[in-house]
Amino acid sequence: MILGALAFVVVPLVRASSPTNPVSDAGSNVAIYKSQRREFDEELARGAINQAEHNAALVELSTRLVDEVPEQKILATPKLAEAPRPWWLVAAIAIVIPLGAGLLYTAIGTPQAIQLVGVAPIDPGMTAAHAGAKTGGEPPMSDKQILAMVDTLAQKMQQNPSDPRGWILLARSQNALGRFAEATTAYERAVALLPNDAQLLADFADSAAMAQDGRFDGKPYALIKQALKLDANNMKALALAGTAELRMGNRAASLKHWEKLRTVVPKDSDDYRKVASIIAEINGTKLDASSQVPATVPPPAALPAPGSNIKAAAGNSTKAGAKVTGKVAITPDVVGKLGAGDTLFVFARAKEGPRIPLAVLRVPAPAANAFPFTFELTDAMAMAPGFSLSSFAEVVIEARISKSGNAQLQSGDLSGISDAVKPGAMGITVTIGKVAP
Repeated sequence: MILGALAFVVVPLVRASSPTNPVSDAGSNVAIYKSQRREFDEELARGAINQAEHNAALVELSTRLVDEVPEQKILATPKLAEAPRPWWLVAAIAIVIPLGAGLLYTAIGTPQAIQLVGVAPIDPGMTAAHAGAKTGGEPPMSDKQILAMVDTLAQKMQQNPSDPRGWILLARSQNALGRFAEATTAYERAVALLPNDAQLLADFADSAAMAQDGRFDGKPYALIKQALKLDANNMKALALAGTAELRMGNRAASLKHWEKLRTVVPKDSDDYRKVASIIAEINGTKLDASSQVPATVPPPAALPAPGSNIKAAAGNSTKAGAKVTGKVAITPDVVGKLGAGDTLFVFARAKEGPRIPLAVLRVPAPAANAFPFTFELTDAMAMAPGFSLSSFAEVVIEARISKSGNAQLQSGDLSGISDAVKPGAMGITVTIGKVAP
């Protein structure tokens, strides 16, 4: 661009200019002589003067010209003068324009963008959002952009179907968006590549059950049994098994799985108290108000989430990371709008940056008397690597009760959002009090 600008300015300056005739008295007199002779010729042609008068006029004109202009100047051919080229101006422009452009770009441009050229994206389909997260210069992503990003990832996986990590990422993203049927298909492709991963099988079973409106019969139950066969202490598989057996009316079998889960959950954790509450409810034991017994058995997703920071026994521990804990409350004016089949989403977003959720928790909405609902969001609940709680300095926590089961906000959904908090914050409260128009 600088070269183009210089070409427009410099080329006309250095191009040879048209020569000019020098202005002199002799030249002026000769020009006057020629003009007067043409006038005499025209008068003779019109009959205004005769030939004798015409000849006399020319003699007089010639005599006057000889007296005023020396002969050598009349016969000499005037030398044409060439205009000087402004080399000093060309040099000044050639220096000032590039220097000024460079200083202006440094002051108001983004020189760091040059360093991003050639940097490989972290994940397929995540390039634009990743750049926004690192530089903080991208505008917040809308829900439509997030959906488009997940769709792009799905297309890329069709081109590279042998990447299990990509299928897992796609499955978790679709599951968080409420696309349970599509998530089940992606999990199936991932399991075909990693058939002996107990955690993956448990995630697959959870998604398959949601795709069947919460029913565990058939494939979900078979996947749970397969996961427990590979790892009898897998916490999510145990929670799923306990929930499945209870929903099928097998209280004794359900109690067995919950009792097993209680032995692998740390005794000083919130999860231990949740499991104990479930066991007490199954047994019909009345607990005090501080125990916050749920009206219905919490779904497995509300307990140990995939890869959560709860440390299991028998070496089934996961790496601890950033987390945010707290409670979801609901205001009296909207609590009456709760309905059977509603879904509660609790998710974290960056205060500034891409709108892609950094951690997502999805559970069937509790009954009105089960609020406040205790939640925990961790790095392991991220939809995509590089977009987790620990990747951002401040986050906001949003709670949403969806009528359709879709993560995207719909008319009639109930929602609430917290103030900005730092990853690691504990005991925050998110109050649901708005109804989407």
